[in-house]
Amino acid sequence: MTVDVEDSLHRYDANGRYVDNTRRILAFLRERKVRGTFFVVGRVGEAAPWLVREIVGAGHEIACHSHRHVPLQRETPASFRTETERAKEVLEQAGGVPVSGYRAPVFSLTARTTWALDELAALGFRYSSSVLPARNPLHGFPGVPRTPFCWPNGLVEFPVPVVRAGPVSLPYLGGIYLRYLPAWLVLRWARARAADVLWTYLHPYDIDAAQPYARMPDTAAWASWLLWLNRKGTWSKLARVLELGPGRPMGELTADRAWIDGLPRIRLSGAST
Repeated sequence: MTVDVEDSLHRYDANGRYVDNTRRILAFLRERKVRGTFFVVGRVGEAAPWLVREIVGAGHEIACHSHRHVPLQRETPASFRTETERAKEVLEQAGGVPVSGYRAPVFSLTARTTWALDELAALGFRYSSSVLPARNPLHGFPGVPRTPFCWPNGLVEFPVPVVRAGPVSLPYLGGIYLRYLPAWLVLRWARARAADVLWTYLHPYDIDAAQPYARMPDTAAWASWLLWLNRKGTWSKLARVLELGPGRPMGELTADRAWIDGLPRIRLSGAST
């Protein structure tokens, strides 16, 4: 179970909707005794440090989701280093725990932004969950493995679980895909891939059916409408997915040296094993 804790409108008010929605997710997971990884934007840690402490206190892992939710292609190595270091420090101070995981905004780690990998390693991250291993209109990285692997510098990558549906590959287990796809189809695909390391991802706004429509920053109007609609069924679909069995937070997996030693290590040229 993973959650990307961000403000869909990028306002980051201390009493913003993302705060109450994150607490609703925490209660939902507590009822089901599920522990997960919360990828938190650094600005959340600045605006609402108590929320970070609540996540840690509930037994979940805190990981980094950038500082300002800027896709990697809009960063330079220097700005990325500064912003990510700041986010990591803010989250560690707020939560009182080390932060070892990173997720790029909108899974924007691609063949053109692999320069970020050495920056992450230099900042002390052990793993990333930033790659969509298929062609995608936004940020895809076709050719990399679809199950966990190691980058050349030893950083572990948890790619988004995808399934082939005709000519396209869908990240079916989370976000807008989970909201729009039929639950029976998602479960069938997940059961067929039960041997993989599967994870779902959720944003606070995914469960906020009462939020008035507002266009999201840096998002096309049609995409904002899709992200706003069809939120009422999120809880029931997520509950059915979690019935497949809870896993461990990603950081616990990457603390297992034997597990890491069994992962494939890829070459960046051609991104093949």
